[in-house]
Amino acid sequence: MKTITVVIPLYNEEKRIQKTIKALNKFASPKGLTISKVIFVNDGSTDKTVKILENANFKYPAEILSYKTNRGRGFAVKMGVKKATTDYIMYIDGDYSIPLENLKSFNKHIQKGIDLIVGSKKLPNTKCLVKRGVIREFIGSGHTFIFNALLGVGVSDYQGGFKIFTREIARAVFPKLRQERWGLDAELLYVAKEMGYAIKELPVVWSHISTSSKVNLARDVFRALADVATIRISGILGKYSPVSYSEQLVPRIRFIPIL
Repeated sequence: MKTITVVIPLYNEEKRIQKTIKALNKFASPKGLTISKVIFVNDGSTDKTVKILENANFKYPAEILSYKTNRGRGFAVKMGVKKATTDYIMYIDGDYSIPLENLKSFNKHIQKGIDLIVGSKKLPNTKCLVKRGVIREFIGSGHTFIFNALLGVGVSDYQGGFKIFTREIARAVFPKLRQERWGLDAELLYVAKEMGYAIKELPVVWSHISTSSKVNLARDVFRALADVATIRISGILGKYSPVSYSEQLVPRIRFIPIL
């Protein structure tokens, strides 16, 4: 039996988090895989996100990590991963656009011990329940082309919020990661590939979430290009040298266990 921790970064998700909690409570783990804990990381939310979590009931053991200053999705993921001790760790986005049901098709690869599994929204067998606009599709394709040209990982979707990896990657790769926002996804794949870990990309069933979306296309495209350039330069300069978890910056975190 393999164990897995689910990390969910959150920032001002009061309008969507109840739907995510409800979906989590309905999910049944596939055979041979146990969800040991769900870690919600509150990345400095200013709305009622934490209050909703504190008052919720959960099917799986759950914990909230919370700090006051918004640091970014990548930073939140790193804080959650740092707390995980299971065989595998994964992270999904708070809007639950790529649901945990995809674990059922991913499970056979988990049981085989694949190092890093990437949920892709762009593979031929991917199923999108709510189609995105043409502009978003075009930008997404260009984004992937540039990332592959600079980083050479060879995947079709760098930034989908559904990634599963071994505890070894959590301990060996994550301490090296420097990106604090959306660039973490690409950085994780780049560093893992450079270290020789096996990466498997699989299609997912997903829904495009547009209501209350925090995505700004012009801003986020610019940030993505800046992030990938920074990652590549850091790689060339050898900045992904080994560090220990104890050397990382750790904010003051308020731990709220949920029984």
